[in-house]
Amino acid sequence: MVPWKHPMPPLPKEFYQKLRETRPSFKKVDEFIIDLEQRGKAWIVKKGQSTRVVCTERAQLVDACFWNANDPEERFWDQYTLTRETPFLTTYSRLWSNLPMFRPMMTIIEDTVETVKTHPGDHHHYCFGSHCNPSFWYWALGDKKHPFVTKYNCWCNLQRAIEPFGLNWRNLHDNINFFTKTHWENDGTHPVLCSDAKKGDYVELYAEMDVLIAVSICPSGTGTYHWSEAEKDTVSPLGVEIYDTGIEPLQFENVMGPEGFQCSG
Repeated sequence: MVPWKHPMPPLPKEFYQKLRETRPSFKKVDEFIIDLEQRGKAWIVKKGQSTRVVCTERAQLVDACFWNANDPEERFWDQYTLTRETPFLTTYSRLWSNLPMFRPMMTIIEDTVETVKTHPGDHHHYCFGSHCNPSFWYWALGDKKHPFVTKYNCWCNLQRAIEPFGLNWRNLHDNINFFTKTHWENDGTHPVLCSDAKKGDYVELYAEMDVLIAVSICPSGTGTYHWSEAEKDTVSPLGVEIYDTGIEPLQFENVMGPEGFQCSG
């Protein structure tokens, strides 16, 4: 029996190659730091702009969520992203939105992290995990009053980040784990390893539409320690940069159409 693959949307790679070649001419229009008091922040990247999430001091694990800035009902869909782009994301990977729109939201146009293969399957930036939350840290630490349980878990960080945009916990959903290193074990588990990201490493994403991004500084820091010893790790600020690229996205051809898809009969 011949194994079959999912039908794949075409990737206009030549367009993204040219886009990457023009990166030196991008105009920086904003930059800011997500500090250790905030631990989370959200911002809008306009269609045709790019944004960088930067490790400013050392490796820092990041949980990131994405919405259509004009309609938060349309948001990042991890399951269809991983079947179309693989579970590990890097340069040329596209972030797909949920039905009924089902279209690229952003495309990664640069990933500077160099993965050290301590295991043959090691990669960074995966989309099959989720963000840590109060229950996760209570199970790991056994302390209901610990700051990782009450305030600084990614679920809480992301909530605080999106509140100024009129969103709340009900809007939190699938996310990407940037700078996080892992692989699949034979039993299906995926251990978190120490990130290979270095000071100055970043992921740059190009906006195919107006996108609201929310980012959390994960309490696990660099990923060096087991969850039960995460307090020993160093948590670091993140840098964010936004650029005008001067290049409009291509029109994505999709049976769903500009208003989404309505099934017949």
